[in-house]
Amino acid sequence: MIGSILRFKTAVALVLLGLLTLLAGIGQKTFWAPPETITATAPTGTAAPLTVFDEKLRTLHPGTVNIQVKGEGAFLLAAGRPDDVNAWVGKTAHNTVTGVSDDGKALQLTHTDGDATAPSPAGSDLWVSTENASGEMNYSWNAPADGDWSLLLATDGTKPAPSSITITFPNDTSTPWAIPFMVLGGLLIIAGAAMLVLKPKSGNRSGNRTDDGGDGGSGDDGGGSAFARRAQAKAAARRAGQGSTASTQQPAAPGTAAPDTAPETAPQPATPEKSTPEKTAPEQKKGAGTARRSGIVVALLTATAVAGTSVAAQASQTPAPSPSAPVSSAPATSAPASSNATPDSSTTDQAGDAPVLLDAQFRRVLEQVAGAVDAGDAAKDAAKLAPRVAKSELEVRTQNYKIRSQVGSYEARMPVRSMKLLTTVVTNKRSWPRSVMAVTQGDGNVVPQLLTLTQASPRENYKLVSSTPLQPGATFPAIGRAGTETMASADKTGLLYSGDEALAGLGDRLTTATSAFKDKLVEGQSSPYIADTLAYQADVVKSGVNGTFAFTHKVAPENTVVFRTADGGALVLGRLNFSFDGTPKADGDKLTIGDDAAALAGGKETSTGMVLKFAESVAVYVPPAGSKDPMKLVAATRGLVGAAFK
Repeated sequence: MIGSILRFKTAVALVLLGLLTLLAGIGQKTFWAPPETITATAPTGTAAPLTVFDEKLRTLHPGTVNIQVKGEGAFLLAAGRPDDVNAWVGKTAHNTVTGVSDDGKALQLTHTDGDATAPSPAGSDLWVSTENASGEMNYSWNAPADGDWSLLLATDGTKPAPSSITITFPNDTSTPWAIPFMVLGGLLIIAGAAMLVLKPKSGNRSGNRTDDGGDGGSGDDGGGSAFARRAQAKAAARRAGQGSTASTQQPAAPGTAAPDTAPETAPQPATPEKSTPEKTAPEQKKGAGTARRSGIVVALLTATAVAGTSVAAQASQTPAPSPSAPVSSAPATSAPASSNATPDSSTTDQAGDAPVLLDAQFRRVLEQVAGAVDAGDAAKDAAKLAPRVAKSELEVRTQNYKIRSQVGSYEARMPVRSMKLLTTVVTNKRSWPRSVMAVTQGDGNVVPQLLTLTQASPRENYKLVSSTPLQPGATFPAIGRAGTETMASADKTGLLYSGDEALAGLGDRLTTATSAFKDKLVEGQSSPYIADTLAYQADVVKSGVNGTFAFTHKVAPENTVVFRTADGGALVLGRLNFSFDGTPKADGDKLTIGDDAAALAGGKETSTGMVLKFAESVAVYVPPAGSKDPMKLVAATRGLVGAAFK
């Protein structure tokens, strides 16, 4: 009786537990399913002309982050490296979106005091991309390349940046327990139903049977006891082992069942032992205890399944912790932007090795530089060069325009082309000034030319500082496209000569035919710039019988740029100031200069003397330390930049 009740209770409990577990699995896929996105809104904060989005926001959750901005008038959202964004912001007052609150509903803001206005960030070369909008913007924040990226929100730098900001993050919608719960629930229901429908076979509750079907050695009371059933099982085992010798067995001892194979022995009347009731009572107590324990186990399983279901459902709806949690949970304070996030060493290393320009940025910069040079060359107007040309290149082209305005036959400078980009050299030095180089060849370029561009500070754009044609037959050294080291001009680490020493050696080589660097710095046979320069100077001295002439080639150190090459050497780019000094030998002697120099000097003849100045743009390859190879002149050209009478 107790077994049937226990069986029924267990079956009902299994079905109930199965239904609850199945419901939990279905619920996680339907009404308990987590939302696909998490939306956080920026609180009202202190107005500032700039708002920075910390780089950790983009990786707070896997997937694409969507940003919605609402404001009055036009505004922009620019993407750049975190150090570039921070450098451009500088000392300007700004807000920084550093993270998300613990409940995922509010954005965390910090305010940094500073200057009330800033220049417009539009058009900066630091930005990989820029999105412009008026009134409202929906922006999908994707990384343009490996590494960390920040965003800068601004209007024109004088008005407050839009403050209505909402960020939508993708949420983790996975429900790993849903399918297991549904499968487990189904199995539990099937098991419970099976226990209700299927019943076990009834056991032989009487004593041992004789051949004529009579009762054996125990009565109704004894045959139904557990003791009697165990005795019958032992007897059956003995009979199976005795086989054909069963007829010689002795009568069974009291308390044991008689063998079925003893027909001559008359059945003994069963006399219930007095101990039988005492033996069955513990069995009944044991069955009742088992029933209670089974009920407790089932109840515990049911409670565990329900609790686990609710916890799993809650966990699936709660944003998972991320590495940026300490940042996002920080309260809004007034602090420097640099304290909002502290990248780990791997992030710092990656940012430190990142090239200062991506390919797309470089091409955009180069197109704007080429456009400015084309406009200036066409109009012979140096003012059009100013936004994108500086230093030596600006000086040379300015003087070229002046000469050409008076001497129509004077040759124009080689045009700057951006369409046919042969290679780029980009520094991974993150501090300023920054230098990059491109090798291009387009319409009007007889040979490829080396274009050196420099960014003086974060808020200035890259400007062309020199354009130098590659010497015919010269080989451009291999330099890593993924970013290379720029070195100080006096740094000789790993090099045969420092940048300063290489250019000084070239200057001496151009000045004196018997220079000590004659065998240490060479040029190609098909590009004899050094030989032509020495020949020109010798011819002037020889033909100028009424004058005394002197020539110098001195380094202009502020123009030197050194890039590390792939073989451990270096490519040194710089400027030499080539000075041509002439003085009449005797009173009454006169010196005559050409039309090009006369356009700058204001006359063609002088009896007091004259000085002509040229800017020489050069590039020299320096082998690595320990090499037996000489330095090589890779590129060179010169332009007249000054002429004056003494």
